[in-house]
Formats: sequence, C-alpha cells, structure tokens
Amino acid sequence: MSSLGTSPRPFLSSQKVYGLLTKVQNGSAILFSVFAVTHGVQILGANIGGSSLANNWIMLGRPFYQDEHLEGILVTGSILTHVTAGLAKLGIRLYWNTNIKKNPALLPYHGLTGYLLIPLAGLHYYLVRHLPIDYYGDSAFIDFGYIAWGLQNKPIFTYGLHTALIVAAAYHMVSGAKVAIWGRSKTQLPVANGKVPQHGKSIQQKNINDRLKKKQLIRHGIVATVSVALISGLIIVGRDTKKIPLRLDFAKMYGSII
Repeated sequence: MSSLGTSPRPFLSSQKVYGLLTKVQNGSAILFSVFAVTHGVQILGANIGGSSLANNWIMLGRPFYQDEHLEGILVTGSILTHVTAGLAKLGIRLYWNTNIKKNPALLPYHGLTGYLLIPLAGLHYYLVRHLPIDYYGDSAFIDFGYIAWGLQNKPIFTYGLHTALIVAAAYHMVSGAKVAIWGRSKTQLPVANGKVPQHGKSIQQKNINDRLKKKQLIRHGIVATVSVALISGLIIVGRDTKKIPLRLDFAKMYGSII
C-alpha cells in the first residue's frame, strides 16, 4: 500500500483518504482479476485445442462474467472503481505536490502500464461489447471469430491493440498481485547491530536489495511467459479460424473504428 510522504499539517487528512483509496483500488483489482484470469484462460485454450477449444471455453465462461448482475461487479464496476481510485490518488499527489514512497513490491512500470490500460481496455471493450450490442442488440453469441476476422483483415489494428493490451495487463497484474492481496511491503528492515556499512549502505540492506532484484527478475519472467502464451493463443485464433459466417457484419463493425 502506498503512503504519503511528509505533508503540511492542514492536509494530514489527505493521507487517510489516500490510504482508503488504495484499499478500494486493491479490492477492485482482486475482483477484476477474477474476470481477467477467466478470459485469459479462454485465450490460452487455443494453444491446446485451437480456435474450437477457445470458442468452447469462451461460451462456457461468458455466462459467468456477462451475467446481468455479475458483469457490473466483476467487469465494468471493478475496473471503473479501480481507475477512479487511481486517478483520485493521482489528483491528491498533484494537488498537494506530495512525494510518495515507492512501493518495492511493485515493478518499475506499474503505474505507466496502468495508465496505458485505460485507453487499451476501453477500446477493446468498445470493440467486443459495445459494437456487437449496438449492431445486434446482444453480444452473447459472438465468439473468437469476431477477433479472428480483425486479425485476418485488419491485422495492424487488431494485433497492435491486443498485443499491447496483453503485455500491459500481464505486467500490471503480475506487478500488483502481491500488493492487492497483502498490502504494502516494508521498504527496509532495521539495521542489525555490528554490521559494517559497505559503500554507504549496510550489508543487511544490500542483501534486501539483492533479494528484491531477484524477485523482480522472476516476476519479469512470469510477465514474459504469460504474454508470449496469450499472444500465441491470439495468433492461433487468427490463423486457425477458417469460416466466419458473419464476416460482412464484422466488416461493418470494424469499419466504424478504422
């Protein structure tokens, strides 16, 4: 959990607000991750059984996260809450020009990927939910054939959007998972008596920093592995889908964007 640095006395209440916003942000992240993991597994299915398995899995999982009540909690509600809390925290930092101690549990570009996900996830939602609902009145029957059409006929836009979305989402989720569940980790441990400083830092602190670097390296590896697996599934969906009965409709829907 992030905490405010030294603040003028009149604005100490902003620290409590900031902490509360962080808790809201963490809780909404956990809720949204239920949907994100479910949807990610559907894409990963293409690596095992091609587009047919991916389509079967998306039809099995869709009633869960597109339920009349659950969608507003797991998808739109959680992501809007997460973004709103994050922007509110940004507003507090900018308004009071307050320094925030970096959370060592987060990867270096956690914040940047979070901001990038706002337009990327928004455009994806507009493409796969809003346009089909606007065109058909429903999107429950739309499978990966819709994305496959875009991959085959609008490859720069479709591959670009979804590759960026996958990498940014994988990075942001892997980076923030520990913080969302357990809260802020300590930046350092007390220096033990008798330790000799080395290059201006205690030996103990150096060991802590080394452990943090190793953990970050492992998590970067997880980000890379998950991203490659999901992008691979995306490529398979695009290449494995041969028949797209609604291709003329899909062309019109994609045409409203590009």
